[in-house]
Amino acid sequence: MKDLTSTSFGYVIAFLLPGLFGLYALGYWSSAIKSLLQPVLKADANVGPSVIVLLVALGVGLFISAVRFFLFEKLLCQKHCFPGNMFAKLTAENKLPAFKAVVDEHYRYHQFYGGVFVALAIMFVGWVWYGHPGPNLRSIATVLGFALFETVLGLTASDAFKRYVERGTTIVNSEGLAAHAAARR
Repeated sequence: MKDLTSTSFGYVIAFLLPGLFGLYALGYWSSAIKSLLQPVLKADANVGPSVIVLLVALGVGLFISAVRFFLFEKLLCQKHCFPGNMFAKLTAENKLPAFKAVVDEHYRYHQFYGGVFVALAIMFVGWVWYGHPGPNLRSIATVLGFALFETVLGLTASDAFKRYVERGTTIVNSEGLAAHAAARR
């Protein structure tokens, strides 16, 4: 059961939560999306609309993940990649469970931080385009706070991806525990 739970949690933080942020962000762009969210945001929300919003958010999360993939993995972190034959080595000496742990501990968090980075950028642009009150002290502080938060999210997403690649490569290229223990004798 632990494996199912950690996998489910990983998918929730990798796709569903950024999708919910993205769906909320799209509400700044579309009154139809904003009205779709209204029944779910009430205290007496029904299961039907909530399930529909969750499914739509999951779809939005997958789209956001595609943008995150190209932004972070193809552009910003392109120097950090796995060796070409790495995944073929996962079958040797039961390395797959250790690699899955690296995915759960680093890659899923990279997906979350990067996905929220993308969703908040969509929200910020919508806020500026459609609802920005004009230059005043509050809006300047909001822009500066947003820039700081986006910087932290971007750096954290990049760092989580780099750690994922480094630790995954280490696991695959390391000698097996039995071989390592025999060499120490």
